[in-house]
Amino acid sequence: MSSAPVGSSTKQSRPRAALLRVRAITLLQAVLARAALTRAALAIVLLVPLALAGCATGGTSPLGAIFRDALQRDDIAARAAEIPFASLALEAEDRSGLVVLGALVEPESYWPTGNRGLVTLRHEGLHATAGFAADLLDTHYQLLDTGMENTAQPPWRMATPPPFRVTRTWQRSDELTQRMSATGTLSCAAAEAYALQLATLTLQPCTLTLRWEDGSRTGGTLWREPSSLRLWAVEEQAWPGGPTLTWEVARQWW
Repeated sequence: MSSAPVGSSTKQSRPRAALLRVRAITLLQAVLARAALTRAALAIVLLVPLALAGCATGGTSPLGAIFRDALQRDDIAARAAEIPFASLALEAEDRSGLVVLGALVEPESYWPTGNRGLVTLRHEGLHATAGFAADLLDTHYQLLDTGMENTAQPPWRMATPPPFRVTRTWQRSDELTQRMSATGTLSCAAAEAYALQLATLTLQPCTLTLRWEDGSRTGGTLWREPSSLRLWAVEEQAWPGGPTLTWEVARQWW
């Protein structure tokens, strides 16, 4: 007899699964409403990122098709240099290329990837995705052994990152939604030169180790600026058996 899986899993109806696949659109609408943007700002936030969403291979918006031939002739760094908007170099499953900021409601930033995809960062770290074969729905950090367990700051925003707990919920490709927690450590080494798309900065490499309650381990590397403690580059596996996402800042948004 097989043992029950660790963590909670629920089977979704097909309509529910379909709604999750397109939730990127409604999520952006909610973000824009929260941001209370003017009509002029709405035009910039909506039209420009949607047009440039085709920079990331994996699908283009209708406006993105207009710009596709011109934008794909150059490499990512050249495109980032040409585009005067906040941008990331992103690799996430079948999406690879330059993505432009869609909306910003601190501490969250929203990055349309084309083909109705969306990556959400919180404090520059991975928070959620939408429109992929399997999606990360939510991420919550809790610092441990610091007396500040309710702090809103993630571990990389601490000068000496304490042990922490992370809880993530994700939708698998089989339409099951699963939730699981892990205890984690973040070990940061001495700062060193890191070549980004448009600049070379002195960043600290921080090794992420997550030990999940089912006994599995995942990890990644986070590159942070020593003074501000902001992340400039990340490579992280989203959950046990899940995809690895990689991104680095091309043009910053702060």
